[in-house]
Formats: sequence, C-alpha cells, structure tokens
Amino acid sequence: MSSNTDDNFERLPEPISEVFESFSDYFFFTDGGGFVCSASERVVDFFGCPLEGRHLWEILGVEASGIDDFLSAYPVAGVHEIPYGESGGSYSLRLIPLLGPYCSEGYAAVVTNNAPFVELHETYEERIEDNIAALDDSVALFNALFEAAHDPTFLADSSFRILTSNPAAERIFGRSRTLSGNSCLSIFSVKSSKIVREHFETCTTEITVPFDELLTARNSSGKEISVELTMHKVRLQSGTVFHVGLRDMTDIQRLETGLEETREQVDGMNVALRTVIESVEEEKKDMHEDFALQVREQIMPALDRMIEEPVPQMRRSFGKFIKERLSALAGETGDQFEDLLLKLTPREVEVCRYIEAGKGTEHIAELLKITADTVRTHRKNIRRKLGLQGKSISLISYLKHQMNS
Repeated sequence: MSSNTDDNFERLPEPISEVFESFSDYFFFTDGGGFVCSASERVVDFFGCPLEGRHLWEILGVEASGIDDFLSAYPVAGVHEIPYGESGGSYSLRLIPLLGPYCSEGYAAVVTNNAPFVELHETYEERIEDNIAALDDSVALFNALFEAAHDPTFLADSSFRILTSNPAAERIFGRSRTLSGNSCLSIFSVKSSKIVREHFETCTTEITVPFDELLTARNSSGKEISVELTMHKVRLQSGTVFHVGLRDMTDIQRLETGLEETREQVDGMNVALRTVIESVEEEKKDMHEDFALQVREQIMPALDRMIEEPVPQMRRSFGKFIKERLSALAGETGDQFEDLLLKLTPREVEVCRYIEAGKGTEHIAELLKITADTVRTHRKNIRRKLGLQGKSISLISYLKHQMNS
C-alpha cells in the first residue's frame, strides 16, 4: 500500500467520517489491491486488532489469492453473505468501487453483522408460534363448547339466517333437514317469532342476557314446547352475528310438578353425602401419616436448594414454595409453579434466571459458556416441565409473572 494512498485518506472530510460512524454497519476503505487503508472506529472495536495494511478478505476470514479472486467470488454492487465462527453467524457484504480522491481506485466495503437480526427473528418466530397455538386452542375450545352444549345453540346473522347450529339444536328443531340457511324465526310460534324479531333488532349487548319471559317453539315433531331464550351480539371483521341459546323448560316444569316423587332420590343423595364425609375424615387421618414423608421428600430438598442458591430472587421462590407446601399440609392450596420449580435441574434454573432477566439465547450461551443449541434445548425442556406446550403465553412472560408474584 503506497504512502500516497495514506495521505489521500487522511484528507477525508470530517463530516463524512461522522456520517460513517453514525451507522451500525462496519465500513472499510481499501486500495485497488484490497489492502485496508482505513476503517470506521466501530470496525476496530469489533475486530479488536489493527486492520490497516491487511487484506480485506483476511479480516473477513475468506480464502482468496488476490483482489481479482476475491471480486470474482464477491462482485461489486451485490450483497453477499459470509459465514463466520461455529455458531452459525454471518456477515452481509457490499463492495462499492471508489474512483477517488480517497484511496484512489479502491473500494468501500460495507459489512453488517447479521447476528442481531437472527436473534430477533428467533424471538418473533417464537412469539408467532405461541400466537398461532393460542388461536388454534381458542378455536378448538369454542368448537368443543359449542358442540358439547346440552342446550340448543346456533349462530345467526342480522337477517335471522342460521349460520350454524350445534347437535342439540339439530336434534330438537331440525325436523327432516339441517337448520343452516333457514330463518331462526321459523322455529318459534307466530307470537313468539315477533318477540324474537324485536329482540334481534334491539340487542346491543355483547354479554349473554336471558330474555325475561318464556317463549313457545316447535320441536322436530311439531309439538310446542316452552323455551328460555338467551342472546348476545358478536362483532366480527366480516360483520355481526348473534349467539342464540334456547333452554328447553319442559323438564324443569315437569320437575316442579313432580317434586314429591324425587324425595327418595334426595334421601339417597344424603346417604351418599354422609359416605363422602366419612371418607374425608379417613383421608384427614391418613394426611397426618403422610406429613413426615412429604417433609423429607419435598420440604427438605427445597430448603437445601434455597440454602445453596446464590440469587436472592430464586431464594425467595424456594422460600415461597416451602411456605406454600406447609400451607398445603395445613389444608390450603399450594402454588403449582413453585412445585414445578423443584423439577428443574440447577442448569435449567440458571437459564430461567437469565430468561426472566431478558437475556437472549445467544447471550445466555455466552454467559454460561455453552452453545446456543444447548440453550434452546434447555428452553424446550423448561417449557415442557412448566406445562407451557401449546399455550399462548411466552416463556419470558410466564417467568416474569411467576417469579415476581
């Protein structure tokens, strides 16, 4: 590299240098032979060694016999990815030819470290997976509740057209064909259908509200039955639908008139209740026998873990577990999270501590001197042990909530 090139670069205007330093990318300036004649301060801090006078490809860890060989593999004006290290990291490289006067007939190399983007991608990917799982769970839960509802239930639009109905509605009101596509008003008597129409038009609440009076509907055999109506409005992106539930009051009315006949059944229930009470008393006696065993197997290990744990926050978690476990022995409900905490290995507890502190996968791997893949494996095992598989909440949110509660 000639001294003339060095002199030229020293005359680089100060405003231009300030522009280069304002970017998060790494800037190199080379002469025509690929020797680095200058680099931004951020580059020197990142690589931690002198850069001037070295070939650009040597600094980036690329094998090349010369500038022509390097340009053949990484042509100017294009954006190229260059892998580095054993952790799967990479740089993005863009070469820009310089015509002068700084480093005459040389190149400006713009290098971007892709590691932050990869970590951000992993974070968003995990959140997206959690959101998709939560959506799937919500749909599955709605379908399960809708299909398993004992009372006739259907969804209708603002024109009274039935969009879908559950098996109970099809069984009671379906007659010889499905209810979907038909007007829900056809289920009711003439008088009741007018009341239902008015209720559709005046319903503005999104909370299920029962109608004040009983209505008359016709079942699949044409027989009139008394029903109780509940309805609420659901606003969707595609429009508004009404969730309508009908409760057949026939059995209730029959029970009201035949209450005397059920007295023997109530007596039988009282006998069963006395049996349950006796069983509870026996279990309370057995609890005292189990007390010593639970102290040895649960409370003592938790005390040992709390004594050895250097982090105050984790000691509080184990202390809370011991308190909850003692409360459970006294008949109170314990904390499931603190119980699950004992199932984690010491290394998994360390990983939980860093996740709760907001550290990313790569950062945790560096702090614990393990690979990022090992950290990901720990994260999967922790989610499995804490019962977070297929749930909408992310691991970091779960830990922050549990450890700070």
